[in-house]
Amino acid sequence: MNVNPLIESLEKKFSVPVAQDEYDGKSDKYIIYTYEDERPVYFGDNKTLQDTVYLTVQLIVPKQFNYMNLKHQIRDELERMEFIVTDIRSFLSSAINGTNKIRRITFDVNYTDNH
Repeated sequence: MNVNPLIESLEKKFSVPVAQDEYDGKSDKYIIYTYEDERPVYFGDNKTLQDTVYLTVQLIVPKQFNYMNLKHQIRDELERMEFIVTDIRSFLSSAINGTNKIRRITFDVNYTDNH
């Protein structure tokens, strides 16, 4: 199942770049998403009728950025698009270059659709 267009629509909605798996741009705020799992969940007549895909969506922001409103807006938009948000975690980590701290806001989500 391909939910890329749904996740990538967050870019226009929030004016934050969105990339699958890794972001190579220059913005200090961006979203990356990763497919974690996909599995059939509903069967009939010996075939799969529905699949569920599980993703991790991460909002990356500078340490000092006040992220609370944006976090809730993204959650609400994911739910509006019929994703189920099962978990949201926030934590600090080092940027890839190791010199700056960044905040990762991680959304665990899943989406079920007809096969």
